[in-house]
Amino acid sequence: MIFIELVLEASDDAREELAELARRTTAATHQENGCVLYRFSTDVELPSRFVLTELWDDEEDLKAHFAGQAFKSFFADLPSGVRFVSNKASEGPLTPYSPPDPGVRPPQPTQA
Repeated sequence: MIFIELVLEASDDAREELAELARRTTAATHQENGCVLYRFSTDVELPSRFVLTELWDDEEDLKAHFAGQAFKSFFADLPSGVRFVSNKASEGPLTPYSPPDPGVRPPQPTQA
């Protein structure tokens, strides 16, 4: 598995344009082979900060993504008011995680 995190910051003028570009890119990328997770989110403290989180099955699928239209279009259409803050990537197997206290569980949604 390959994990990627890319952090972008958009000016006020570019924020909605970046959000729309993120929606289009996400929809297209979800159709690609090997895409386990591809999600843009915003920072609750800094709404102009966008975080792209990706998880890919393997390097072959990720390379195909880099060569594909969704990736190329994203960078070609990136608004001028967007700057890169950071990026990181990690590779390795995912292993199941169990909380130390089995009694700790996230709250369950209530039904209306």
